[in-house]
Amino acid sequence: MLKGKDGAVLHGSSRDRAPKVQNWNLDEQVDVVAGWGMGDEAEEAFGTIKRYSGSFEYYLKPGDPADDIRAGDVIPVEFYPGGETSGSGYFTGDVLVTGTPMSGSKDGIPTRTVNFRNASGTLQRATVT
Repeated sequence: MLKGKDGAVLHGSSRDRAPKVQNWNLDEQVDVVAGWGMGDEAEEAFGTIKRYSGSFEYYLKPGDPADDIRAGDVIPVEFYPGGETSGSGYFTGDVLVTGTPMSGSKDGIPTRTVNFRNASGTLQRATVT
């Protein structure tokens, strides 16, 4: 069974680990076209263009490479749902950073979120060797 606490997010060409990740999400999507002809009882649908988007949130840590990520950057990312142990699956792709909102409260740890969408290509699935 996967445990969220074992997960990891790596980013950039040097595969830096995002510090103290609190959560991440990925959303794969596909455009759908559908059609039918006279006499058909049901429409036929199929997918065309694929895309993905998502975000990851982490605790701010001054001097960490993740703090240098800016809106407009194109970076490689890797998401490990169950950690980086051999045989575990993960997701990877090049993303365009669309926003980097930050928040803080008087009784909490300041956080930063990196929102993104695919820069090019599709989300890939791989296995840790």
